[in-house]
Amino acid sequence: MTAINETVYMSTMLAGLENIIVDEIRSKISDAQIVEIQRGKIFFRSKQPLQNVMSLRSIDNLFIFVSKFSVGPHKVHLKELEQKMKVIDISKVIDLSKFSNRNVSFLINSSRSGKQTYSRFDLSDAASQGLMQQFPKWNIGTPEDHLLEFRLDVTDEEAIFCYRLTDSTFRFRGKQRMFSQAALRPTIAHALVWHSQPDKDECFVDPFCGSGTIVAERAYYPFGKLLGGDISEDVTEVAMMNTAKIDNLVIRQWDARELPLGEGTVDKVVSNLPFGEQILNQDEIYDLYLKFMKQLKRVMKPNGQAILMTDKVDELLRVTDKFNLECYIQAELSLKGLHPKVFKLNF
Repeated sequence: MTAINETVYMSTMLAGLENIIVDEIRSKISDAQIVEIQRGKIFFRSKQPLQNVMSLRSIDNLFIFVSKFSVGPHKVHLKELEQKMKVIDISKVIDLSKFSNRNVSFLINSSRSGKQTYSRFDLSDAASQGLMQQFPKWNIGTPEDHLLEFRLDVTDEEAIFCYRLTDSTFRFRGKQRMFSQAALRPTIAHALVWHSQPDKDECFVDPFCGSGTIVAERAYYPFGKLLGGDISEDVTEVAMMNTAKIDNLVIRQWDARELPLGEGTVDKVVSNLPFGEQILNQDEIYDLYLKFMKQLKRVMKPNGQAILMTDKVDELLRVTDKFNLECYIQAELSLKGLHPKVFKLNF
């Protein structure tokens, strides 16, 4: 799976975003070769420095591929897994001169898919026992306290073992960010931004900005004008705090049904539309979308574009039909038990 001087990475993401992230990988990493695409995972190889690879902002986690091998489906086969981990070569992902002969706490997170008779915890335990036989001074850490972390995924009878490069601060952009109710994870917001094909001169707006995640991700790239707004005063204050260090980004309290923007002034809109009963009564969704779309028709420039996410497919399609707008489904996601879709609207 690897070539000389190449590293094979495994990136994980929200299921449904794979095609968008493949485009980001190919655009940002010049020599990237896609090895395999699975649901919620993309394997790719590159010779680029790790710093370049870490520029990917739509992925949740990044790993270095270590090995692929077979594992039987029954508990008796866990002993074979233990033996394989006893001799597995991790020297290509870890400088063993720093870790092999010292006390090191590590963690192996596991997943399984298929008809195995063992649990993911059994997998982690067997793999950990094998690794500790290879490195006698190593010990199993806790989720809160460990130095090295690995991932073991078993699908049917195939196992993939990887070394984790990122922690939760990577996908949440640090530990200090505040999130409002139903806020998007920054990596999802970035995927929507990336799919809009950011342009350095554009006027970009998120009319339902919530805690400001989408506009904060858009600020990663050069822009002409960048605005976000929300109807809630409290949420708008959160967005202002989250984006306070971003120059030339404007956050305002407004009603998306009466946008205080000039006619034909906006190039791009990217937004996570209100959906779900935790935000609005079901009967209010269509009326909100209808009035919002009327505003979009007014403020968008000719050939403008909107990337919108919602699980209220029928309501959005009824509204876009009413205004004779081209509306295309770009992706279907799996998010906290819901299945919102990403739409592209052309004006």
